[in-house]
Amino acid sequence: MNIHPRTFSINRRTALVSMAAFGLAASVITIGCSPRQIEIVEDFPARDLPNYQGLVSVKWVKAVLDYQKGVPKTDRPETFTGEKLVVLEASWSTLEKATEYHRGHIPGAIHFNTDDFENGSPQWRLKELSELQQVIGRMGIAPDTTVVVYSSQLIAAARVWWILKYSGVEDVRLLDGNIQTWSAAGFPTEKTVNVPRQISFNNAGKTEWLAKTESIAKDLQTGKHLLADVRSEAEYRGRKSGYDYLDATGRIPGAISLGDADDSSLKYRKIDGRLRSPVEVLAEWKRIGLVPDSSGKRFERDVIFYCGGGWRSSVTFFYAWLLGFENIQNYSDGWSGWSTQYQKSAEAKGSTPGWEQVPTGNPVETD
Repeated sequence: MNIHPRTFSINRRTALVSMAAFGLAASVITIGCSPRQIEIVEDFPARDLPNYQGLVSVKWVKAVLDYQKGVPKTDRPETFTGEKLVVLEASWSTLEKATEYHRGHIPGAIHFNTDDFENGSPQWRLKELSELQQVIGRMGIAPDTTVVVYSSQLIAAARVWWILKYSGVEDVRLLDGNIQTWSAAGFPTEKTVNVPRQISFNNAGKTEWLAKTESIAKDLQTGKHLLADVRSEAEYRGRKSGYDYLDATGRIPGAISLGDADDSSLKYRKIDGRLRSPVEVLAEWKRIGLVPDSSGKRFERDVIFYCGGGWRSSVTFFYAWLLGFENIQNYSDGWSGWSTQYQKSAEAKGSTPGWEQVPTGNPVETD
């Protein structure tokens, strides 16, 4: 079994045992002693939803690759209107240490280190938009490039999907599953290290997708926003921070708990790595208090999803976007940004040596 170094319901550095082996087992049908691959019929697992094109099956990705290679009798796949495709295999790892990528990846896929989108220790927060766009350009991605993101962790894939869209990449797809899903469908992998050709990226970002601390604090008393906390119950109730680089515990006042969106909770992904039905997820949200208005395009109140640092909240944002909701935001800085400032201090020890964790002064609730 594979060990992945980043999980958020426990902390940043605690090992998370991958569900990859279980996913592979769940993706194979056995008759007697001879396994056969499952058949992935749908190109779009959420076809009935407004933004269905954002979630694609391995079958769709394979069709695009075949189309680009000029495989005979391969028509242009539905919704693929551009000319360039970039497949990103995302993980919290440098290329040298990306063991899963080197073990085998979708042909042509580029490894992406999620650290490149963040400002590093001890904050691990989203870089400025201009910096994000520089990173995207180094990956050879233009505003009109079709990008497919996949990972062994849904939280990593969703995080990269959200940042690419926020930064101005117009056509970004999330793969329904992972490399085990690809292999179980009978498709080949490769071990070639693919190096992108750097370009200059320039486009208007979706800045309205990002919630900021100042605006949340300003509107906290007005009830304009519904804050949806997608951390674990222990984090929500203030029993632990959930991160080994963060001491502060609690929640933003008035936030409701949607339940832990981490991969390990299996609330948003199945054990085989594919996504749960968005319709089922919406039904659960309604029971908790996240209610659509009569148009079906908006929630009754503007919704801000947050976790500790933007990963888990990207998963729930993706679901809400897939369902067609328009009045949604992702608070990328999350509980870390709401609760804590980091100041350099030679005397500071504890969980962030050299950095003192200072409360922001924003109001906090605990149980």
